[in-house]
Amino acid sequence: TDNQRVILQITDVNDEPPYFINRPLPMQAVVKLNAAPNTPVFTLQARDPDKDHDIHYFLVRDRTGGRFEVDEKSGVVRTRGSEMFQLDMEYVLYVKAEDQNGRIDDKHFQSTPEERLSIVGGKRPPQFYLPKYEKTIPENAAKDSEKRIISVKAKSFADREIRYTLKAKGQGAGTFNIGPTSGIVKLAKELDFEDVLQPHIYQLVVTATEDSGGFSTSVDLTIKVTDVNDNPPKFDLPDYQAHNIDEDIPIGSSILRVKARDSDSGTNAEITYSVSDDHFRVDNKGIIYNRKTLDADDNNAYYEFQVTSTDRGEPAKEGTATIRIYTKNKNDEEPNFSQQVYTPNVDENAGPNTLVTTVVASDKDGDNVEFGFVGGARKSGQFVIEKMTGVIRLHGGAISLDRDKYELNVTAVDDGKCCPSGQHSRHTSTAVVVVFITDVNDNKPVFKDCASYHAKVEESASNGSPVITVHATDEDKGVNGQVRYSIVQQPNQKGTKFTVDPETGEVTTNKVFDREGEDGKFVSVTVKATDNGDPSLEGVCSFTVEITDINDNPPLFDRQKYIENVKQDTNVGTNILRVSASDEDADNNGAIVYNLTSASNPLDLEYFEVQPESGWIILKKPLDRGDYEVVVTATDLGQPPLTSEVLVVLNIVDRANRPPIWDLQVYEPIKIKENTSVGQNVYSIKARLVVRESYRLTAVAQDRGFPPLSRTVDVQIDVVDRANNPPVWTQSIYGPIYIKENLPVGAGVISVKARSVVLPDQTPFVGLSDPNARQWSAMQLTLTYADTFHNVILSYNTTYTKFSMT
Repeated sequence: TDNQRVILQITDVNDEPPYFINRPLPMQAVVKLNAAPNTPVFTLQARDPDKDHDIHYFLVRDRTGGRFEVDEKSGVVRTRGSEMFQLDMEYVLYVKAEDQNGRIDDKHFQSTPEERLSIVGGKRPPQFYLPKYEKTIPENAAKDSEKRIISVKAKSFADREIRYTLKAKGQGAGTFNIGPTSGIVKLAKELDFEDVLQPHIYQLVVTATEDSGGFSTSVDLTIKVTDVNDNPPKFDLPDYQAHNIDEDIPIGSSILRVKARDSDSGTNAEITYSVSDDHFRVDNKGIIYNRKTLDADDNNAYYEFQVTSTDRGEPAKEGTATIRIYTKNKNDEEPNFSQQVYTPNVDENAGPNTLVTTVVASDKDGDNVEFGFVGGARKSGQFVIEKMTGVIRLHGGAISLDRDKYELNVTAVDDGKCCPSGQHSRHTSTAVVVVFITDVNDNKPVFKDCASYHAKVEESASNGSPVITVHATDEDKGVNGQVRYSIVQQPNQKGTKFTVDPETGEVTTNKVFDREGEDGKFVSVTVKATDNGDPSLEGVCSFTVEITDINDNPPLFDRQKYIENVKQDTNVGTNILRVSASDEDADNNGAIVYNLTSASNPLDLEYFEVQPESGWIILKKPLDRGDYEVVVTATDLGQPPLTSEVLVVLNIVDRANRPPIWDLQVYEPIKIKENTSVGQNVYSIKARLVVRESYRLTAVAQDRGFPPLSRTVDVQIDVVDRANNPPVWTQSIYGPIYIKENLPVGAGVISVKARSVVLPDQTPFVGLSDPNARQWSAMQLTLTYADTFHNVILSYNTTYTKFSMT
């Protein structure tokens, strides 16, 4: 929607006639006896609602013999001629006003009705502005109030001051007064519409008299007093009573009548009735009826309520009275059990005469009540009931409670002694007693299928993954047979690896398992079932959960790099080197196959091949050049497969290579002092190389088990310049060193120095063995962590400097 303001300009149509506005009416004037010609005596005044009016005044009929004329435009009435006017003579003119722009037809215009203008020669009494005055006031009008009741006014033709007087025609003298000069009428006495001595209509006469004994005139003033709703209704009696009302009277029966009166008049005295108890109703005549069945057994055999009378005044007023209705009792009530269903509990091992429960019933009529089982019997199965008390017990014989519950129907019968002939209308009511046999908690929960639980869960399964649902049964009943489950924590175990839903028994994981880690292939679980008995009993079930493998570990070679010396004249088909990789996964996830790829020169693959299963590298083609490099890839058979690679360097050596020769066959025991300083020479041993520059050895590590297990490793020794010696630190220990926390990254900590032993151009590089270190300068340690640490302690070692951070 949208809105638009529209301005409509209404063009006036000359459709309204003019009207006279002269006051007071009728029009009256006075002319001096010796008035000269053209003396103005009166001015006609008219209005026209139309905008384009053109009002003209006319003399319609002249009863003066031409003694006056009317100015057509101004409406001024003037005298004509020089003849004297006669004293007390009345000269009458009939005048009108026309709208010259409001044409009706060719000869007529819109005009006022003809008005009579009375002109008296000499003098005439004052004229009131209204021919009579009327006013209506409420009876609660305030006495001597500043607020006027009515104002009267008269016009003096002699231009004299006027004084007003007030007089009552009948009753009511002194009730009102009038201001002598203002003409304002006020209340002088309090009014009461209900006072029979005060009239409801006051007939008064107001007289206006000119000063200095001038003329006077009078006008009628009527003041009507209206009723105000200032009296509430009043009942004839403060309370009403009705006795011996039968409680079984038909609905709508009249019981009694009330009467209220209101001193006000009219609608202020019209009364309606209402009652405060919905058992009854009242009509506009004040007759009270019952709208529901009465009951003498409640409320002490009587009803007490309020009846209210309300008038129709504004605002309404009301009065109240008390109603008491006394009823007579009849034997009309049946016994009422305190409960419709009783649910006692009895232990399953209860003995003879054990109390079961007590049923209670009462009769509103006041009758005594007798109890029994349905049919009037005092015994039902293994249960008996006492006639007067309602006590139910097990009988005195052998007891065998072999069901979960027993249902007993009991009756209550009144004796009718409350009322005359009451025994002829006896009443019976029934109730149900459900006896629940309480179970004794003498059976513990049992996991019947515990031996068959074989659960599996995949390693790396998310926390909360379902494993198995266990179930325990308890032969007890009720709460004693209700079972809740929990996990039994293993000794020395931090937390539990599984959780169980206490209601359903569903076992779920409480961590992410790693088959190749500390969890292993099998994890033991113990679930406990506890019943809700008091005291509770428990049952447990232990079973093993298998952690199934997923392919989450790649093959790992036993070396980071393989280097092998191969004789140049090695025969084709010879096993050169065996690579070995292992995979911690199981089954196909851990089965490995090998293949070759080139490292840098694809032609190297023409000389070698690898056996996919054993890892042996075999010579395919005679060697005809220097060194060779190939890459061996190990791939497991998992889905998806995982791989790893290793570089194999094959150095081709001359067939005449011989091992080095030691100067001595045996170096005797060498004795040194226990406080010899670090770095001091102990002994010199020498060996000389004959021809070869590189040596390859095989080391074997063997345990002492049975049978013994062993593993071999290849060791390569390369002969290098004899001048290769490690640098020597200028100090054996640096520190402790204390620095302030919150230093910025890159701030200098300490300078450390080392010197070369032999060659001065071999400047040592100072570094850290810490794998988390970022970048260190050659001669100065700097902070490389974003967090702060307090102390850096440097300890000396012959080959590297170790930093311990606290």
